Amino acid sequence: MEASYAAERRGRARSANVGNGSNGTVHAPSSRAKRSSSSPQQFRTITWISLLLSSSALAFYAGVWTGLQAAKDDGAPTILSDAEVQRRVEVQVNQKLREQREELCKTLPSVTHDDPPPPLRNRSGSSLFSKSILHFAQGLVRVAKDDLHETFDFGVPPNPHTEDLDAIILYNTKDALPSDENIARAARYNDPSKPLQKLSAAAATENCETMNVILTNNPGNTRQCLALVGGQYPSYHVQRWMRRPDEKGKLNANMPLKLTSRGWTAAGKQEFPPPKQKHVETHQEKMLTYLTEVKGIKSRLKIVLEKMNSKTVVVLTCNHGQSELLMNFACSARARGFDLSNVLVFPTDIETKELAEGMGLTAFYEGKMMASIPKEEAAIYGDATFSSVMFAKVLCVQLVNELGYDLLFQDVDVVWFKPPLDYFEDKSLPEFDMYFQDDGSRQERYAPYSANTGFYFVRSNDRTRHLFRHFIYSADLITAWSSHQQVLIALLAEHNSLMGLTVKVFAKEMEEFPGGLQFHRKKEAMKKLVKGESNAIMFHMSWTNNKDDKVKFFQQMGEWYMQDECVGKEAHEINGGDDLAKHCCSAEPLITCHYRDKPSKIPCPDAPLITEKGKAFYKAFAVKQGDGFW
Repeated sequence: MEASYAAERRGRARSANVGNGSNGTVHAPSSRAKRSSSSPQQFRTITWISLLLSSSALAFYAGVWTGLQAAKDDGAPTILSDAEVQRRVEVQVNQKLREQREELCKTLPSVTHDDPPPPLRNRSGSSLFSKSILHFAQGLVRVAKDDLHETFDFGVPPNPHTEDLDAIILYNTKDALPSDENIARAARYNDPSKPLQKLSAAAATENCETMNVILTNNPGNTRQCLALVGGQYPSYHVQRWMRRPDEKGKLNANMPLKLTSRGWTAAGKQEFPPPKQKHVETHQEKMLTYLTEVKGIKSRLKIVLEKMNSKTVVVLTCNHGQSELLMNFACSARARGFDLSNVLVFPTDIETKELAEGMGLTAFYEGKMMASIPKEEAAIYGDATFSSVMFAKVLCVQLVNELGYDLLFQDVDVVWFKPPLDYFEDKSLPEFDMYFQDDGSRQERYAPYSANTGFYFVRSNDRTRHLFRHFIYSADLITAWSSHQQVLIALLAEHNSLMGLTVKVFAKEMEEFPGGLQFHRKKEAMKKLVKGESNAIMFHMSWTNNKDDKVKFFQQMGEWYMQDECVGKEAHEINGGDDLAKHCCSAEPLITCHYRDKPSKIPCPDAPLITEKGKAFYKAFAVKQGDGFW
């Protein structure tokens, strides 16, 4: 029954779309369309009956009262008081009214449960909502969640496991309801025998002049409630309340609800603490240097960018500890014949500057700004060295963006299969201010975007320039939170709301932008990639703890192009520092097996497992014309 009803509703919605000129796109709200309505004959009949009953009752009441009073005045014996006379008159009048009402009702058409309620203009209330909330709730419909995301690209990565789930749209005013009278009526009046009206996203929003979107989920699977408070000064932020201790600790159902940071997890972890004084003081020292030197820095950088003669540049930053990954990126790109003239490296030390220039890359080095950044590699993701290098990631993007250049920022642990700028400069790409690779992690601290900040494209405009100025001024949070990614995502959400910054995160299901998620968890996707059957544009070795593992994984999957004798060296130690690309780069990938349970270009049956319960990447292995078998 529900399926047939849903089909009927979809048919109505399609008819409504056709009638409104909809072709699957979202139209701007038009002036309120005049709703069709049924004849007011029934309303006029009921009104006439009410008047007739009232006049009949009045006449009958007057007649009975007059007769009883006349009997008293004629001297007839009586023991009736005036109160008793009144009571008897009312009894007779009520009896007469019931008789007349029953006779008149026989002339009306019967009303069944399936008959629609009268037109909206004849009803002041709603069976869905009480009068006390009509000031912000006038109707409710369902829309398929996927349809809503496709019609209005919110920029957030979609959840692929919600194909059959719906979103709800709450109408604050009657005029926001769909134009079709039957649909609008169904949105306001509840019929318990039928599900809530379901519409297409276009039909549901045809008269919405504005729309506030709330993205919600229930991380931790708590007993969560959602409060919508109308009649208030509007807020474009969501307050979060939780039953918890005052200072720290996990959710406790025995405690009262308290206003809580959205970074306070049900397990008791605080993801968004304010920076401590030591973080602030370190950041202030960097900002003092920045504010003192920035004018000269931008002047010198502008000259370098003009010489590159490109409206869009690829930006990287690197210290000497990560220089092998930078060199491998350059070697792999050259092996595929890609032009690197639009690549600009911001080295954090003089050794990396010399290596980058020896590889034929353009480098821009500012010693004063980079003096506080260590030369060595980070031992593990999120450690002090890692956090220090993250400041360079903010600085290089902010400077290039401020000078008016569109840019692609990428970490050095990236290889290209196709020139990525071709994708972002394609005119058919829906226009957003920023585009990100999907990190794949759905931790609360990365909500709502889960943007990977090691590969993203930025259009230079007033909105993005303000974002990155805000970012560099707030960089003390990077040290406090041990994450560049977490801070940038929080600012993306704020600037999306405050400034209308448009952000697009490519779904992790896309083949074009794979990374650590695919490498570690998506075996089938990696099979296609190592066999050359994927549509991948690039690969980012994210989700990996340290440089040593990144190098091993690249070597195993056939994406390592750097000769061993150049690893860990300074430029002057390699062929006198001249033409490093010729001396250090291999024309073919240098494949080495390390772990049989990680993706590999060739079978690695004799390699150990990296995880205790790991499973071999190849179920069976053989070699035939250089290809592995799965």
